[in-house]
Amino acid sequence: METRASYVVVGVFVFAMFAAGMGFVVWLGKVELDRDVATYEITFEEQVTGLSVGSPARYRGIPVGQVTDITIDPDNIEIIRVRVEIDSKVPIKRDVYATLESQGLTGVGYIQLAGGSKDAPLLAARPGDDVPVLESRPSVLQEVAEAAPEIASQLVVLVNRANQLLNEKNRTSIQNTLKNLESVSAILANRSSEIEAIIENAHTTMLVLDETVAQVGGDISVMSEEISQTMATTRGTVSAVDAEIAIVSADLRDTLKNMSKASGEAATLISENREAVNDFAVTGLYELTEFLVEGRQLMNDLDRLVRQVEADPARILFGNRNKGVETD
Repeated sequence: METRASYVVVGVFVFAMFAAGMGFVVWLGKVELDRDVATYEITFEEQVTGLSVGSPARYRGIPVGQVTDITIDPDNIEIIRVRVEIDSKVPIKRDVYATLESQGLTGVGYIQLAGGSKDAPLLAARPGDDVPVLESRPSVLQEVAEAAPEIASQLVVLVNRANQLLNEKNRTSIQNTLKNLESVSAILANRSSEIEAIIENAHTTMLVLDETVAQVGGDISVMSEEISQTMATTRGTVSAVDAEIAIVSADLRDTLKNMSKASGEAATLISENREAVNDFAVTGLYELTEFLVEGRQLMNDLDRLVRQVEADPARILFGNRNKGVETD
């Protein structure tokens, strides 16, 4: 009877230890048995080195799930299908994409989810797919790894060119150049006082030049103001001359119109009296000339008569009193 009781105690103790061990494992693994998850599939065309079942999946750096399956697509061996379980409380939008990242130098891979906007709709399974498919993009490390061979080849070319550049002849030339520079440096060090004096003189010259430039700037400002005033005066004078020219032009235009009108009337008059004009030119002009000559002679006689009357008005009535009386 006592032996049977001890077996029961031992069995209870072992069961309790097993339950405690399972609880410890669950606590240590942070397993959330009651967590509701959603499954997504990610397809990669590049290598997934470092990624394994159980690797974490993070969204913007926050752990949200883990990798549950990694398989090669049986229809296309260039594609690797990775399934992840993500907490269903995390909204996965259509513009979310996945990259394969590596944790530091350990090489352990994990799925990094990025992107996603507030207004984008939730990602849903497409027709024919059993779970939603997330877009994948190469990570920065993958791009670097893909470009590493090309970078290495370029480095080899660069090293070869550097070796060609630093051949024996060029090394000798560089050594000579360094020696010359050392000699020049020594000379400059010995003449440091002279160089300081030159720098001081240059500084003084620059100060004088600044003052000169400032003075010239002031003079140029005054000259500019005077030129502006002169230009304004000239502009006013030109405007006044333009107005006078406009008035004179208008008067001249009217005069020309009148002359043109008079010329036209004279031409019309001559045309209408051409015969009379010809007669006047032939005979009347001569008679007019004679008339003018006789008129000028008459005017001379009248002028002489007026002078005599002014000199001796009585002579008109009594004749020449200075003549005297004739005696027998």
